[in-house]
Amino acid sequence: MIVIRVDSLNGLGHFMRCKWLALELIALGNKVTLLVDTEMPFSLRSGLQDVLVLPKANTQRCDAKNCLRLIKAQHMTVEKVVVDNYHLNREWEAEMASHVPIVIVVDDIQRKHFANLIIDSKWCGDSTQFLYKNKVSKSHALLLGPKFAMLSPEYSKTASVKRCKNHIMFSLGGGGDWSQLTIIIELLLKLAPQLKVVVIIGPNAVSTAGLQQLSKSFHQLNLISSADSLSQYYQSCSLFVGALGTSLYELAATKTPALTFSIAQNQENHQEALDDLGHYFHIADLLTREPECVVKLVLKLLENIERLHKLRKSAAIDIDGKGASRVAKCITEEGFISNVTKISNSRITLEHQYITDNITIRKVTDRDINTYLTARNLPNNTWRMTITEKIDPIEHMSWWFSNTRESFVIEDEGQPLLYIWHQLYKYENQSYLIGGWFSASDNVNFAHAQLALHWQLKETDKNYPDVTWLAVINKQNKFVNLLNQRAGFTSIQGDEVKIAATKFLFPNATDADFNFVARGNAHE
Repeated sequence: MIVIRVDSLNGLGHFMRCKWLALELIALGNKVTLLVDTEMPFSLRSGLQDVLVLPKANTQRCDAKNCLRLIKAQHMTVEKVVVDNYHLNREWEAEMASHVPIVIVVDDIQRKHFANLIIDSKWCGDSTQFLYKNKVSKSHALLLGPKFAMLSPEYSKTASVKRCKNHIMFSLGGGGDWSQLTIIIELLLKLAPQLKVVVIIGPNAVSTAGLQQLSKSFHQLNLISSADSLSQYYQSCSLFVGALGTSLYELAATKTPALTFSIAQNQENHQEALDDLGHYFHIADLLTREPECVVKLVLKLLENIERLHKLRKSAAIDIDGKGASRVAKCITEEGFISNVTKISNSRITLEHQYITDNITIRKVTDRDINTYLTARNLPNNTWRMTITEKIDPIEHMSWWFSNTRESFVIEDEGQPLLYIWHQLYKYENQSYLIGGWFSASDNVNFAHAQLALHWQLKETDKNYPDVTWLAVINKQNKFVNLLNQRAGFTSIQGDEVKIAATKFLFPNATDADFNFVARGNAHE
């Protein structure tokens, strides 16, 4: 027999993933009992064999003793115990290990453990394989990464459902406080009445009265309470907006474009890891932002939804919804063997050209949206800019889908070195080019920057042969002043026409802090 001790006090995520695991274990012929903190609704217990409620415990040792007493009272012979609970750690595991042959842990916050097998579906890129280094003994087996995300069986057979146009889904998972999101939803309904909005309200949700009131005034708002499964809603909506949590892998399995935020500790993720899953739009503190800014971003994403679909389909990690089945088979086998998720889809080969033996240049694509911002906001870059403040993610995402720059990335063996861009403008019936570059790596040196600028000027000389370049360079930035001087940029001091154009194109640049320069002018 297998016993699963699962936290049922903090949201539904723990219980639901253990439910899917239990059902797969039962399908393999195992008898499974779940031990929980509170009575669970019948709809959530559907398909399970036994779900028993434990008495309240004040310590981990007390909780372990309660589990053992219940096991004894039920005359169970337990071979394996699985625990999924942030409040129970190696102390609980050690106590249980003295009575049960095998202890298995489900975790996603990388704690130290005293267990035979640890299951953690979190993806941290190449670092995933090292998540439990020095946290478990070498004899313990590990199942790591999204390959072992335990989802409903429905996510393993997602059909090709036609997505509805202008259809937004909101969800906070099994619980959550809806007060702030209700303000955003109301504003969205008022500004975009053509949208259909589906709100999934979990059984433990709070502050839902405002939503109920809104639904009486807006016929396009549909409230769904305690849905058995969200799969059909994910597959049919244009865009998902909500808490990350379990939805991360459900969204990836259904390839649903999403804008997410965090409402719990385990929902914090490195953006690079989310990018690998095809999820490029996560702003942890989104609910603290001005509702008008959030709604503006939502509408901008909807305008460009096809581009978001392409990002989902090009994810480096494929989520097939079979994680619970894989974990169940591993648990049932005699010996545990470690297994770590690898990148399953080779990254799309992007067209590039070599500018040296190992350095390439290519056009920036939507997949660069987050690495571009990260590079732009590096302290070594911001001080050189006309706008020295860090760019906010909401502003960046909205700008990304509106800008008309020609942007490129210089890479060294596939790793970004620097981003470079240029843009054609007209002022007083005269065409001008402006541009810039910023490093994406500590390894960028003068030679790299010179290579990039040489390539850019050669390219623009070919495509815009009669256009003057205008630039402003921070006077303290000796590196770039020298670089541009060697490339043929000269001061425009005394040239009122060029100075007027430069001040129009760079309104934040002052004479006191910046050198105003130009290169080439076939109109002189």
